[in-house]
Amino acid sequence: MRLTKKSIILLAFSAILMVLGLWNYADANPVTLDVIASTVVLVVVGWTLALSVFEPSWTKAAILIDGLIFILVGITFLLMPYNLIFILFGIILVAIAVAAYLGKLPKSFLRLFHK
Repeated sequence: MRLTKKSIILLAFSAILMVLGLWNYADANPVTLDVIASTVVLVVVGWTLALSVFEPSWTKAAILIDGLIFILVGITFLLMPYNLIFILFGIILVAIAVAAYLGKLPKSFLRLFHK
C-alpha cells in the first residue's frame, strides 16, 4: 500500500481517537458507564477508520461495525435520552452499510464505497 498525504492524516486521526478513548478510561477517577461507552466508541471508530485506510474495500464493513457498536453502546451503557440518540445514529449507519452492500444507494454515494 502506498501511503498518501490523506491516508497519513487519516491514520494520525485514527491514532488520536484511540489514544483519547484509552486516556479517557485511564484518567477517570470513578469509572462510570458513560466513560466506558465513550471509550468503546472512540476506540472502535478509530480502529475501523484505520482498517478502512489500509483496506479501502472494507469501508462498508467498517460502517456496519460502527453502526452496530453505536447501537450496542446505546442499549448497554447509556441512559435516556442519550441512548436513543446513539441507537438512532447506529440504525442510520447500519442502513447505509446495508444499502451500500445491496447497491441501492445513489451513484454519487455508492462511488464512495468502491475504491
